[in-house]
Amino acid sequence: MRTVAAWGRTMMKRLSFLIGAVGLVISGAWSLTWAADSAAREIPAPFVPFEHMIGSWKGTAVPAVNRLKGWSETHMWAWKFAKGQPVGMTLELAGDKSLAKAQLSYVPDTKQYRLEGTDPGGKAIAFVGVMDKAGRALVLDRVGSAGQGKDRITIRPNSNLIRYTMAFDHQESGAPQYAKVVEVGLTKAGVSFAAGGDSADLPKCILTGGSATMSVTYQGKSYPICCSGCRDEFNEDPEKYVKKAALMTQPGEGKPSAKPASKVGRDDGSFDGLDDEVQPKSNGKSKASEKPASSSAKDQSADDDPAASSKPAAKASKAASQLRLAQNLEKSGKTAAALQYYRAVAKDYAGTPEAKTAAERIKALAGD
Repeated sequence: MRTVAAWGRTMMKRLSFLIGAVGLVISGAWSLTWAADSAAREIPAPFVPFEHMIGSWKGTAVPAVNRLKGWSETHMWAWKFAKGQPVGMTLELAGDKSLAKAQLSYVPDTKQYRLEGTDPGGKAIAFVGVMDKAGRALVLDRVGSAGQGKDRITIRPNSNLIRYTMAFDHQESGAPQYAKVVEVGLTKAGVSFAAGGDSADLPKCILTGGSATMSVTYQGKSYPICCSGCRDEFNEDPEKYVKKAALMTQPGEGKPSAKPASKVGRDDGSFDGLDDEVQPKSNGKSKASEKPASSSAKDQSADDDPAASSKPAAKASKAASQLRLAQNLEKSGKTAAALQYYRAVAKDYAGTPEAKTAAERIKALAGD
């Protein structure tokens, strides 16, 4: 009896060890998958909803007092790095009457965004705020403007990811609500609305994994990057990112997959499509330098191709674009807003793989 009991105890220990080992293997595999995804997408969660804003934007400012006397503006968004990681976003504005440059950061303790910079006259200016309840706009109120009324900036990315508006509002002391002062509507520079629908390997920034619109060259080889912030970070330690780029190009190590170029029609109202730009060619220089990626077609108005949005490729691109936005909102903790987009994808693109994925997320988040 003692021999049988001892044998039983030994077998139980071995079984427990085996179960524990299997658990470690499964847990380790999940951790490696998560780590690999994190390495490819090194974007802080609070900035995921604004990731697509990295790059150059062109648009027109329209004052409320006289909508016929607008002016042109250019906005340039870039990543701000600290210790090799993106920690915020920088913004440079050309032609704007209220801001010249600024930096967008996030304060975890207060769960607020902070936009600090200078006005065109060089005076320091700061705004703080949060995303609205729908998760579609960042609303920032000016700090220290008491006694002179209140100033507010609202940054509203469109769901298409290639347009956004920046509104400047003012509330006089004693007034019941804010009044519009200026609204700036911008479109991402270099986006071709009438681009073809052929698939292509689109470049991804070797630092953040975002869509690359620039390149740097090092020792005669070109590397895709998304902004001037990534350029400066690359130049700080080129060897580090050259090694990372080599890992990304290995089979199964995060090589960008092919995507169809989108076409945009005039019927959507908000240009629901996203064209990543063509990868730039190396200029053969040994020193790190940058140049803008070129587009295969000139920018055209959406009115040039009114039937484009009805084509299968355009529909698939729109569905993918909406799904990406929903996933980004979910990652950043904006569950209510994410659900709204997931439901729109499931309804508007029924029968597509994107709709199936959206339905699964709806069930997971809301139990629908």
